[in-house]
Amino acid sequence: MTVTHKLINQLIQLQELVVANMQKKAAMPNARLEELEKSIATLGSDLPQQVRSHFNRLLTKHPEAIVPISNEICAGCGMGLTKSLINSVHKAEQMHRCPNCARFLYYPEQLIERERTNRVYGEARKTGIGRFTSPELMMISLKGTTPEEVLGEMCNRMAEKGFVEDADHLLDLALQREAIVSTAVDNGLAFPHVRGVEGGGLSMVVGIHKKGVKFGGPGRTLSRIFFFMVIPTATSAFYLKLLSGLSRIFREKESREALQSAVTEEALWKALIKSTKKMIK
Repeated sequence: MTVTHKLINQLIQLQELVVANMQKKAAMPNARLEELEKSIATLGSDLPQQVRSHFNRLLTKHPEAIVPISNEICAGCGMGLTKSLINSVHKAEQMHRCPNCARFLYYPEQLIERERTNRVYGEARKTGIGRFTSPELMMISLKGTTPEEVLGEMCNRMAEKGFVEDADHLLDLALQREAIVSTAVDNGLAFPHVRGVEGGGLSMVVGIHKKGVKFGGPGRTLSRIFFFMVIPTATSAFYLKLLSGLSRIFREKESREALQSAVTEEALWKALIKSTKKMIK
């Protein structure tokens, strides 16, 4: 592994910690995050000064300071990149930045991609939570007894419905994200996710676990309602707003009970639409 490869991996790891910190603050505004912030400071202190300064400047504008090349474009801003720049990023002999948004670029060894979905002519434009999920992504009876099993069920649903190509790879990435810091929050909610899944819009499985499962969250709380999202790089900033909105809505016991009492996936879909229609436009 070259020095540049090591630096790229360090920046990706640091970025994951920074975004995890943002996510926790969005979902749990009063959470104590000293350990996570200490890890961010420690990892950032090892970066070369010039790289660290530019990385931090980028983070004041975007949640993403280092992004992959996807289909010959910068996954951060969507600008097409020249063949020579793509080849240089692939060689990783030095750090390269997007000429448009100035984010650091890297060439992923493997990238989960989804088929781009085109709207059918005459189809009504989707609004509210329907922009990010659908009746076919509702799951009323998660059975797993471990985080890996529960995530596996939701990854399989994503693949079965054509939202991702490789459920096993998606599961690996979701588990890697959980290893940074649990996505479980108060009130039995959990927001597992994978970022950088290119090729379509933000998509979300909503799953209900009747008994609850220990998901590594605060205290001894069992997680019962799961919002599992796959997030393209370009929608990372919006994802934080969606996460915050869902967290506020489902802090309310009445809203949680509306989802948990659903006995069919159609009923879960209707309850989700009703609960979110005022806050998520």
